[in-house]
Amino acid sequence: MKTMILLLFLIPFLANGQVFDVPPREATALNGEQFINLVTSMDLSDRENEIFAQVMSGNVPDFQRNMVPVTYTETISSSSYTYTYYVIPDYLAIGCDTNYFLCPMTPLLAQRIADATGCTMPTRKMVDDIWTAATVHLSPSSIPPSPEMITIPVMAEHNATVWGQRSAILGAHPLGELVGGDKKDVVISNLIYGYPSPGRVVIYGWHYTSGTPIQPLYNGHEETYADYSHGIRLVQNEMIVNGTSALVTDILQSSTLFSLLSDEGTINTPRYPVVVPEVSVPVSFAVVPASSESLRIIAQNQADVNHFFVCYGNDGLNFPDTLFLHKDSLVITELTPYMPVYLKIAAISSSDSSDFSEVLGATPGEIISDVLVINGFDRPSTGNTFNFIRQHGDAIIHNGYGFSSATNEAVTDLLINLTDYWSVDYILGIESSVNESFSSTEQSFISGFLNLGGNLFVSGAEIAWDLDHLGSADDKYFYNNYLKASYYMDAPNDQSGTFYQIEDYLGSVFSGLGLVSFDDGSNGTYNVNYPDVLLPVGGAEACMQYAGLTDNYAGVCFNGMFPDGDAPGKIVNLGVPFETFYPVESQFLIMQDVLEFFESGTKVLEARTFDVEIYPNPFSDHITIRFANEAPDGCTIAIKDVTGQTKLFVKAERITEINTSKLIPGVYVVIIESKTGTFVRKIVH
Repeated sequence: MKTMILLLFLIPFLANGQVFDVPPREATALNGEQFINLVTSMDLSDRENEIFAQVMSGNVPDFQRNMVPVTYTETISSSSYTYTYYVIPDYLAIGCDTNYFLCPMTPLLAQRIADATGCTMPTRKMVDDIWTAATVHLSPSSIPPSPEMITIPVMAEHNATVWGQRSAILGAHPLGELVGGDKKDVVISNLIYGYPSPGRVVIYGWHYTSGTPIQPLYNGHEETYADYSHGIRLVQNEMIVNGTSALVTDILQSSTLFSLLSDEGTINTPRYPVVVPEVSVPVSFAVVPASSESLRIIAQNQADVNHFFVCYGNDGLNFPDTLFLHKDSLVITELTPYMPVYLKIAAISSSDSSDFSEVLGATPGEIISDVLVINGFDRPSTGNTFNFIRQHGDAIIHNGYGFSSATNEAVTDLLINLTDYWSVDYILGIESSVNESFSSTEQSFISGFLNLGGNLFVSGAEIAWDLDHLGSADDKYFYNNYLKASYYMDAPNDQSGTFYQIEDYLGSVFSGLGLVSFDDGSNGTYNVNYPDVLLPVGGAEACMQYAGLTDNYAGVCFNGMFPDGDAPGKIVNLGVPFETFYPVESQFLIMQDVLEFFESGTKVLEARTFDVEIYPNPFSDHITIRFANEAPDGCTIAIKDVTGQTKLFVKAERITEINTSKLIPGVYVVIIESKTGTFVRKIVH
């Protein structure tokens, strides 16, 4: 028994999955007629590569982006199943709403597009059900058979006929309503397999307005065949069965539920046999500011890769915005100045796309190079979500600095230069000897950076274990002389998974920080069960220790000349990964201390007994500077621009309100001075 349900609402839990997953259509993209002219003289291979590129760039009509729900209820073995799947409202087209081309293609190309967009194709049963659910039933319009029926001119002729039918009823049935009857479907079927080479395309449908299909299920054509009558109806692979998420492909393979979607029995291989050269995931790339409202992606060249698919957002977890960019123009525009942007990229060849990369980010802005964050945590371990740039980036921007980022491979491939940056923040997580914390090439670049007076913040749970305990003589030399520590124990008190708190070391960079917890695997990152215990060497000092233990140091810091140095450099080396500290306010405080140490070498005035809040940051027409206690005698506040010019100067009070309405947008530095020291904080207007 089957009952059709008219769906007048959206299933909330699939709200983000009901949109055809391609980038927004560019204003300069080809319309249908222009695309027809472009591909008319191309051979099949070039034509299909062009179709793939157009779809992946988002050149599909806007009305095809909102997928239409199709819902039925059926009974299997006395159990009732209500299920919903989502389809594009018409056959896949290229162009805009007013001028589009319903685009025939081989099943091999259709499968590639389906794979890239989280879709599949319908079965015979689904084609019938979609036609029944359609609110627009067009009369099939055929063209007499001829050798030309596989050519673009004949396809264009049929497209014009269908548009004439569709445009005539737009007033009553606008674009976006579910349409049936204008094409035959390329379908998923058991008839794809089990036959001698070459492979088969299976077609079905093209229903009369009475509901009778012209085309029975048929596999008489080769898999490289497509004529004017063929259409591609994409079906989102994620569906709902009795309120629970499921996959169309899994249902087709199910021995109990296949009949919801298939009248051929189970379909054990619900796809066409697409074999294409694998495109490697981008691993060597960087993200840097291009202007106050744009970012540039610098990516290592890959053979056959001409485009990148970019997904981006502002929190490092959600990526609502997408772009399809040529490799020679990897710029994201129209961004908010100084607001962090996080992104991931996929490489696109003429025949395939890679999986997505790790997440990087940067702040757009015409900013003096501040902090470069490098992700070197490549180990595929439990809890590594490859997006820890977000904790580092958010803490940096919270403290008034801009940042760029890069993979560690981008450093060794010379895509990014450490010496262009004032400070470098190296993410190493729990890299360990499994993936090598610092390669010899990385060690060379870092040594050079520190020798030239650079500032390095490095954090990771097993760097000392990897380099000083297990490493070569060169590894040990680098760790002792440049990271300024030696390996002491593999875990606090030599007990793994036991101690998960640190505290400041009196008189150090982190004086006044107090107790801070790090993750045991239950607080959003990963279990740091083997944090390194360090000893300071070569003039370094302990700056952090494991809570409740004596001589179990979690961090060291150093300010001075490195072995071949031309200028004094600074380092903060932590045996606990920064991103695992919680809550987030602790990350902000730790990053504040690190950056202030790098900025001036002078600790916050009177450690944290001199507690200052500066808000809002970013600011607009005013800024408030608030001391936890009374401001020290003779304390002054200066606001300077990035060239060092003083723009505002006032005497400090416990709560100081400063009118900043005459400052132009940009980056400024707040400098609070008293007899006991100097406090420096960057702010953004």
